[in-house]
Amino acid sequence: MYKFSVGNGNIKVDYKIEEIGDDLQISITGGVVHIGCVGLVTNGVYDIVSVKNHKEFEIIQPLAQRLTKYNDITILIMAGIHVDEITLDEIKEILENNKVAIEKIDKYISSEYNMFHEFK
Repeated sequence: MYKFSVGNGNIKVDYKIEEIGDDLQISITGGVVHIGCVGLVTNGVYDIVSVKNHKEFEIIQPLAQRLTKYNDITILIMAGIHVDEITLDEIKEILENNKVAIEKIDKYISSEYNMFHEFK
């Protein structure tokens, strides 16, 4: 398991990667934890399903797109971030912090799986 957080205070978001056999599950949570969106990356493609009125797609989509290069690992991504009275600036900061998190996740997966899996 690999865990880290980005951001501070109300906009701190926690990331956790867990192995499920040869596959991975990535959880992205912040504020009030819930399931707002899920994504599945498999065979070099991804699919995303959002709960009505939730915006976590914006968090999962760039991550799922990046992870399609790991075409022999199935990766489940779950995101749920809810902050009461969040401002537009705080949303922008979460999205910017997510870019940093994507880099960390990609680096972690490539370092753990580079010798055992094929990449595009």
